[in-house]
Amino acid sequence: MDFTSRWLLMMAIATGLFAISLLLLRVNIRTLAILLGIGLPLVTLWLYMDAKYFSGQRKNISSKQACVCPICKHEDARMCFEEKCSCCLIIKDEKVIGHSSSPLQ
Repeated sequence: MDFTSRWLLMMAIATGLFAISLLLLRVNIRTLAILLGIGLPLVTLWLYMDAKYFSGQRKNISSKQACVCPICKHEDARMCFEEKCSCCLIIKDEKVIGHSSSPLQ
């Protein structure tokens, strides 16, 4: 789980628990509405970001793509990801973000 998604999840859970605890302490309804109005969009934002950005990265890695690298000579990109070939993987900030399908490297 990425730092951003963990942060959004923790903020949403904390805000929701705080609003529920205020409900148990019988604080006025306007305060509860504000806090729940902050917590529910945070949960929605977390679910949206997880579905849109973080799940998409997992799907791209597992997709079948031919490897045309003249150095490693794998049949598909999945083998390059499994063996962590440095010749044809695209790395950014010590994280593998993709596979180069260009034969001219």
